[in-house]
Amino acid sequence: MARPIKNGLDYFPLDVDIFEDEKIEAIAGEFGIKGELAVIKLLCAVYKKGYFVVWNDLTRATLLKRLPGVSKELLDQIVNRLVTWGFFDETLFNSAKVLTSENIQANYFEATKRRKSPKPTAYLINADINTQASEDNDDINTQSKVKETKVNKSNASESSNTKHSESSAVRYWLNQVNPVEAPFITQSVQYWVNDFGGQDEIVILAINDMLQHNARNYSYLEKILKSWEELGLDTPEKVNNHLAGKHRKNAHPQNKGRIESLPDHIAHPKTEADVSAEARKKLIELGVTPND
Repeated sequence: MARPIKNGLDYFPLDVDIFEDEKIEAIAGEFGIKGELAVIKLLCAVYKKGYFVVWNDLTRATLLKRLPGVSKELLDQIVNRLVTWGFFDETLFNSAKVLTSENIQANYFEATKRRKSPKPTAYLINADINTQASEDNDDINTQSKVKETKVNKSNASESSNTKHSESSAVRYWLNQVNPVEAPFITQSVQYWVNDFGGQDEIVILAINDMLQHNARNYSYLEKILKSWEELGLDTPEKVNNHLAGKHRKNAHPQNKGRIESLPDHIAHPKTEADVSAEARKKLIELGVTPND
């Protein structure tokens, strides 16, 4: 069964100096820490949906539940100020009650450029953002095709798929490579899991292969996964066979191709008769007549 298409993000970039932005400082000056917290909660609501959220009663009620001590009137005032000061696009808010901005949309399409699903087009402020993201996605599709067989896996593949939860490859990356990795990197790791039909084990095998080569960066991992995808290694079994073949090829035993010769006395041991004949010969050479 195909997985549902994910629209939103699990992470989004947050500038370390966001609270020094003049618009946020103005919100803090008028509404205090409740205003600052409301901004972060609004951004979470937007990115969870994708790159915009409709400002309606349902969205408002959900935000109020997550903002203790903030009234409906206060929240509306904060939103209106953010729109007025250009934090959210004023035209879209006035025409469709949509909260978004060009910066939010740029972040979203950058984070989702590896997704194979069609790029959304609703409420776009700058159409060039989506066009560029689609072109990037087309390049990726050309380099690494996703085969239909990834949707319908054999029983063996399904059993290996259930061996890990949806985010186990991401957790493995964080545990083995970098526990404080940038959100875009962890999202890219998850996208690779999706590209391989949700099979975390393939990505985990790639991480292990990367570490065995003393590498610890995403670009190296991506090269491994791209090569596997081009080779059609779409199950853990195929990957393991591929890795085993590489190990056999790289193995060079020191004595391979060389045959050791045994000492002559071991290779051709003398018989009792041979020993007796040699003894008689030596006695004759010494002038002693042996007794038969």
